[in-house]
This record gives sequence, structure tokens and C-alpha cells, in this order.
Amino acid sequence: MTLSHLFHLESTPEVLDKSLHCVVFSTLQWKTPNLDVMAQPGKQRFAVLYNQPLEHSFVLETLEQAHIQGAMSGVKVVAAHKNLLYLFLSDDVAGKTFPAIESLWEPIKELDLNQRLEVDFASENEVYSGRSDYSFQSAVKEVLESNTLGIEPYLIPVLHDCSEEILYGGDLESHSLHVDIRQSSTSQPAAPAQFSSMALASVASMMGHTNHRITECYFRPLNEKPDT
Repeated sequence: MTLSHLFHLESTPEVLDKSLHCVVFSTLQWKTPNLDVMAQPGKQRFAVLYNQPLEHSFVLETLEQAHIQGAMSGVKVVAAHKNLLYLFLSDDVAGKTFPAIESLWEPIKELDLNQRLEVDFASENEVYSGRSDYSFQSAVKEVLESNTLGIEPYLIPVLHDCSEEILYGGDLESHSLHVDIRQSSTSQPAAPAQFSSMALASVASMMGHTNHRITECYFRPLNEKPDT
């Protein structure tokens, strides 16, 4: 599987039937499904259905260009076939937004790698109601029902090691529960009794220390000085 520069692989490829595979990607998204700019980015998940290996097709590069142009925010499922993309849009996309999304895709279709590309648009409601003319609409329905697709809030981690506050007299205990961003992806809570190596390095640099054991004296109470 070719890795994308813009899209994160959320799932391993899944075989839907003998000729169709599916994979889910995620990416940061700054627009709503109706193309309004959001105050903070969200996380968008979308599925790609394909019948030939993605590393041997135009699909990922085309979708990357579409994302750069702001044309992907309303998309939940992409079904890729030779020179043809079926785009299934979220029900959150208003009818008046469809023409705007279609126009955003026009320059994508004119790229050198997409000389004969056709793009067909549909809504997820057409899939659920059985009105879609896509041959594999049952597969699209299965993907929509079994995955959380669309845009959701993205929690931006805050990097704050408290070193300056501690250096200038801040109480270590008041900062002990701050989570180190490097540990945020694990299920284990940060240990308040241990000092962040980043905080130690930062304070040591400010104080000109070459030995972090000296720096620890600025963190610990007088009765807990490290042995020399």
C-alpha cells in the first residue's frame, strides 16, 4: 500500500467481494461539508473503494490534489474505477453546495494524470434509499454502516512542560498532572513523581548545567535532594 503524504491510513485494506476492496483514510480538514471555513480544523474520515491496487492507479494523487483544492470536505466514500470516480457526499451537504463542489473538481479533472477522468456525484441518502445507479451500491451501504465517516472535532494537544514556571518559583505539584504530549497516545497516565526529561533539559539549558542531577535540586524539596 502506497503511503499518502496527506492521508493517514485508518484501517487495513478489506475485501468486500472478489473484485472490490476498501480502505479508510483520515486527514485534517479546515472546511465543513458545505465548504465553510472552520475556526479549528476537524478530522475527516473517508473510505476508498477500488478494484486495482492503489499504488498502481491515479487515485491517491488525485484525491490529494482535490484535498489541496478544498474539494474533499463533503466526501464520505470514493469508489474508484478505471478513469472514473464515484463520489458519495455526506447528507450534510446542502443542495445549493453541490454545484460549488462540482466546480472545485473541474481543475482536478484537467490534471495531466487525469486526462480522461470522469467524476460522478451522489449523496449517501441515495445509497440508503436504493436510488443510486452505482453498480456496487450495496457495498457502499455496507461501508457507510460499518465505519464512522465524515468530519468530527479534532483535539489539538498542547505542548507545555512547565519548565519556566518551575524555574521561577512555581510549585511543582501544581504542574504534576500536566500530561506530556509524548505520552498522550498511550493508555498509561503520566507519573507525577517523575520529572519530564524535556523539562529537565530546558531548565538545565537556562541555568548552564551540564549535569541534570544538579538541575533536579531545583525541582525537589530540600529534604529530597538527590544523593551526590
